[in-house]
Amino acid sequence: MTNLVEFRHVSHRYLGGRDVLTDISLELAEGEMAFLTGASGAGKSTLLKLIALLARVVRGQLFVGGQDLAKLRGSQIATYRQQIGVIFQNNSLLADRSVFDNVALPLIIRGYRYGDLARHVRAALDTVGLLGRERARTDRGSDALCEPRPHCAGRARGDG
Repeated sequence: MTNLVEFRHVSHRYLGGRDVLTDISLELAEGEMAFLTGASGAGKSTLLKLIALLARVVRGQLFVGGQDLAKLRGSQIATYRQQIGVIFQNNSLLADRSVFDNVALPLIIRGYRYGDLARHVRAALDTVGLLGRERARTDRGSDALCEPRPHCAGRARGDG
């Protein structure tokens, strides 16, 4: 089986000199599911930022789909990011847009036709239990989107 993600002796250091990852090696094969757990500050989000090229590896090598991410520059980064999706715990929704519009924006950027776009957005909202709330405004906060559904976590955080 081919590795989808491969970290080879990866280290990352924040500005100011604090090491957050030191000599990390791991492989995730295509189709494999993994759970990333650990204490606050352990580097979980940093691993995802490295994969999304929101941060760069300081030492070591990172491959995604066999591609060495250190070699990507400029428009190649944007093209690469269109192939992945990362959702962080501190969501960044556009407050002046509806839930539908927030979910649709990346698809619009990629050039989806409206009919296809609407179908994909509704399927995604159905997956997370928000179908029927696509017109809700995000400026009211995530709790307003989740009421009264107890399985929808509106304020999930991993910082302590």
